[in-house]
Amino acid sequence: MRRSGILKIISYILIPILIIALGLSIFSIEIEGNLYYNKEKYFNSEIFVSSYMNYLANEASHLIHDNNVFSVLQDGETEIHYSLDNEQYYNDVKNRYFLIIYKNKALTNVELTSETDTIDSIKQYIENNENSKKVNMINGNIESDTEIIQCLGMQYLSGFNIRYYTLQLISEPNEKPYEQPVYITTTAEDFQIYSSYVEDFADSSEVAEINKIMDKISIFKDYRYFIVPTSAVLLLLIIIYLLISIGYKKGEEGIALNDFDKIPLEVIIFLAVCIGCLSFVPLMAINKDFNAIVSFTATGVLVVYVLCVITLHTIIKRIKSKTFIKTTLIGRFSIWIWKGIKKLINKIKEMWKTFFYSRSITTRVLIDCAKIGIIALLILLIFGNTFLTFLLELAFICVIIYRVIKIFKQFFLIENKLKEMYEGNNSNKLDETEFDPQFSNIVKYINDISNGFENAIQDRMKSERFKAELITNVSHDIKTPLTSIINYVDLLKQENIENEKAKEYIGILDNKSQRLKKLTEDLVEASKVSTGNITLNLEKINIVELIKQAAGEFEDKFEKRGLKTIIDAKTNEINIMADSRYMYRVIENLFSNISKYAMENSRVYIDIKTINQKVIIEIKNISKDKLNISAEELMQRFVRGDKSRNTEGSGLGLSIAQNLTELQNGVFKLKLDGDLFKVELEFETIKMQ
Repeated sequence: MRRSGILKIISYILIPILIIALGLSIFSIEIEGNLYYNKEKYFNSEIFVSSYMNYLANEASHLIHDNNVFSVLQDGETEIHYSLDNEQYYNDVKNRYFLIIYKNKALTNVELTSETDTIDSIKQYIENNENSKKVNMINGNIESDTEIIQCLGMQYLSGFNIRYYTLQLISEPNEKPYEQPVYITTTAEDFQIYSSYVEDFADSSEVAEINKIMDKISIFKDYRYFIVPTSAVLLLLIIIYLLISIGYKKGEEGIALNDFDKIPLEVIIFLAVCIGCLSFVPLMAINKDFNAIVSFTATGVLVVYVLCVITLHTIIKRIKSKTFIKTTLIGRFSIWIWKGIKKLINKIKEMWKTFFYSRSITTRVLIDCAKIGIIALLILLIFGNTFLTFLLELAFICVIIYRVIKIFKQFFLIENKLKEMYEGNNSNKLDETEFDPQFSNIVKYINDISNGFENAIQDRMKSERFKAELITNVSHDIKTPLTSIINYVDLLKQENIENEKAKEYIGILDNKSQRLKKLTEDLVEASKVSTGNITLNLEKINIVELIKQAAGEFEDKFEKRGLKTIIDAKTNEINIMADSRYMYRVIENLFSNISKYAMENSRVYIDIKTINQKVIIEIKNISKDKLNISAEELMQRFVRGDKSRNTEGSGLGLSIAQNLTELQNGVFKLKLDGDLFKVELEFETIKMQ
């Protein structure tokens, strides 16, 4: 389930859908519970009363200070000023009109036309505002159609206490008249206000736009208390599933990484941020086109979502595969720094251990350095700053250099001797007189070890010769009476013996004597091969033809046991340098081994191929018996795969085949895998002319 690609794609598609459903549902809950967006609650709240009364007080201050005046009409002694009503509140009210009168001045946001050019006509226009609520303030008293403004409006009359000054002409006897500012503070009783509004939000306001959106997503409003928990639970389950399944791929074990997961994470994040920002650039060219804004915003959000999915996907895979630090630039730099610090610490530890490895060595080196320094200083003190001092110091330096070179020479002599010992040459010895006293023990030990190696090699060679001679002599001694036994058995077989029991005994004697003869011959051959006491005639031979010839000669034996030979060679001619007689003996021993120990009614595979100028010959079969033995043990002499030792084998066939292969500059490999028996021969190929 965690390796299903289709299920992951469905999950990625469902995530934005669930997020949108969850977000819009929560959005509808928040909007409905927010007083500013619910007109039924807002227009019956103290907040609206405060906002509305402060709005009228603010306009009244504009009247006094002559702000936002665009045109003036005269109605008798009263000047009528027009305000564009620029005060846009977050919850802007629909069709809100006012007329504010102070002394001989009036301010209104009703457009001044031929029909509204007097105080009375403006009042009439405000009164006739369709579906409107009236809010008037006369002599400091509020008159309103709305009960809440009627009750709470008086609390906000302090907003009409406006302080301003006017210039008053002062004239005193015998003095020139002058203007003096007089400060005045207004109260609510100084204003006459006529206003009306509709209990709805202005069409151009943000609140109205949000309410339009709420109408379009009414389904989320109706089922939000079901959508919120359902979407949250599904979203949580999908995220948990993705966290578990990301990185697993059908047909692959462990976390499957690709080339993208090896790109430094900082590069991926940088590109993702750039692409995400570019996807919102078209929004800058749009001016109040709601549908275009929604379209481009949705596109940008989709692009950002895809980028986030890709980035988080590779981050999770890197964390799971424990390659997160290695695939970041910061991580790589940190690892490099840490490795450098570790190397420095190890180097310091090594230097510390070397310095205090041996107190005697350290003391000797320090004493020698002190001697050099003291001698150089004495020369300078005795002879002063003269040319003679320079010559003496130069001579002293040459002596030191000579001593250092001599020490290195002794090291090289020791190294060359160890190399000779490694290569098997133990005849030469180190001359102790060429070495300083501190190297005397080392030279003595190396010479003793070299002598020990040489004696051991000579003893082993003597032992091998003795064993070979013993096997040859014993085999020869056995062969002579054995030949007589075989001849007399042949004579007995020619006699007309009618006793069936006697015939059976003669057959057993013939079989056992032939087996003993074969064992004797194998012993002699194994002895010669192991000691290299054979003469090889290396020549170019076609190994494919040789193997097919050997397979043909073993065809009868293979058929008796139901063995089918399958030879796979790309060409009919692959040449190697080998002795044809002994190479045939190698193949013969292997085929003989198969004919005895392979499972009946099975196949024998022989693959001949050329790889990198090497000829590889693979021979594979299934063993009839369980192989509870290692390949190394099976290659030893007299070791056989059947522990009962009921077969005719001597246990020397594989050993002889291996030795013959190696004598012909080949490589012999035996591999066991359960019941699979596999031999691999390797030779240098010869290119066809």
